[in-house]
Amino acid sequence: MVVGILHVTVVAARNLKDKDLLGKSDPYVEIYVDHHHKQRTQVVGGTLEPVWNESFTFAVNGEDKLHLKVLDKDILDSDSMGSCTVNLLDIASKGFFDGWVPLPAWFGLSSAGNGEVHLKMTFNKA
Repeated sequence: MVVGILHVTVVAARNLKDKDLLGKSDPYVEIYVDHHHKQRTQVVGGTLEPVWNESFTFAVNGEDKLHLKVLDKDILDSDSMGSCTVNLLDIASKGFFDGWVPLPAWFGLSSAGNGEVHLKMTFNKA
């Protein structure tokens, strides 16, 4: 069971797939350990290679996954650009992570996937 404080910096994304018919996407990231306490980055307009460098802190009380969803902000709604989960057991055992996390293609329809998100994480056990 994982218990402690997780610090996550959402650094950037690359190779995102454009979801807009006209113009470029306006991506942001929704991130959470517990779906009742979601946090999100700012929207970065008109790019498929956004840079956020935004940090978040989560209290982890037995949850074993960090959920990440990249969305494209539109006027009325947001479209999913990709999502993934990160195993917190690995992060807790090492204490840190700094790398690119892939956003897999839905149902394996594309070998290229939906891009990647660069995360920096540290975990402090309680």
